[in-house]
Amino acid sequence: MKKILSFTVMLISFFYYSQTNRFFYELKSRKDSTQDYKQNIMVLDINPKSVKFYDKVLLDKDSINKNNLSGEVSRTNTGTDQLIVRDANSYTNKWYRDFFEYFVISTTDKMKWELSKETITYEGYTLQKATTDFGGRKWTAWFADSVNIPEGPYKFRGLPGLIFLLKDSQENFVYKLVKNTKFNKTYDTSSFLENHYDKKAVKTNVKNFNTYLIDIYNNPTRSMSENIKNGNKVSVKDADITSVAELNQKKKMMQKMIKNRYIYLEQDKQPKFD
Repeated sequence: MKKILSFTVMLISFFYYSQTNRFFYELKSRKDSTQDYKQNIMVLDINPKSVKFYDKVLLDKDSINKNNLSGEVSRTNTGTDQLIVRDANSYTNKWYRDFFEYFVISTTDKMKWELSKETITYEGYTLQKATTDFGGRKWTAWFADSVNIPEGPYKFRGLPGLIFLLKDSQENFVYKLVKNTKFNKTYDTSSFLENHYDKKAVKTNVKNFNTYLIDIYNNPTRSMSENIKNGNKVSVKDADITSVAELNQKKKMMQKMIKNRYIYLEQDKQPKFD
C-alpha cells in the first residue's frame, strides 16, 4: 500500500533545526452513542522546544489575517476545548480555555501506558497497540515506533513512537492521523493560541474555571440585562433583544447553548451543570 503520510529524513535531524513538523488529525466526537459525531480537523505542531495542539480553523483564520493587507483581523473560536501547549518532552500542559474570556490552566498529565504485541497496518505503516486510562475514559492508541516522535493528539504522549490512531472505549472521541507537512522555521501561533487575538490568557485552575462556567450558566442573562438597562440592544442568535422581559424568555435556550458548547474529553474535569 502506498503511504499517504510521508516521513522523510527530517525525523532524524528534527531536534537540530528551528522547524515545525505539522500533523493533521481528523477528530470525530460526540457526547454518547445517541448523538451524531461532530467532526473537526486538529493540528499537532512538533517544534524543537514545544508541542502544540489546536483546531485547524484557528490556523485557517491566521493564514487569512497574515495575508490581509488591510490589517483587519478575522477571528474564530475553538470548537473542541482542546488547545494545548507543552514544552518538548514534558507532561506538563498549558490548557487554554476559551469561554467568553480566555484562560490558561496548567495540568500535569503523565499517563501509564500498557503495551500490547498486537499490530495493524495503516497507510503502509505498522502500528502497535497501547492502552491507558485518562480523564475518566479508557483509551486505545496505535503508534508507529518507526516514527520516533513520542507525541500524539491533545495531552496524549509518552509512547515510543507517534500516535496515528486513538479512541476511547465508547468511541465518543476518535482521532485519525491523515496528513503531515513541515516548515523550515518554527510556526508562530502566539496571536491565536497563546493569546486569543487581543485577549491575553488569564491563569486559573480547573476548580475556579468550572465555578466561572457554572456561574455563567446559572445567570446567562446578567451582563446582557445590564446592557439593556443602559439603553443598549443585545443580540441572541442574531435576534435583537430590547427588553429584560424578552431576554429572560431566552434564558433556557442560552443555558442549553452553554451546556452543549463543548464535549468534554476529560470527564473528571467537566463542570457539573444542573
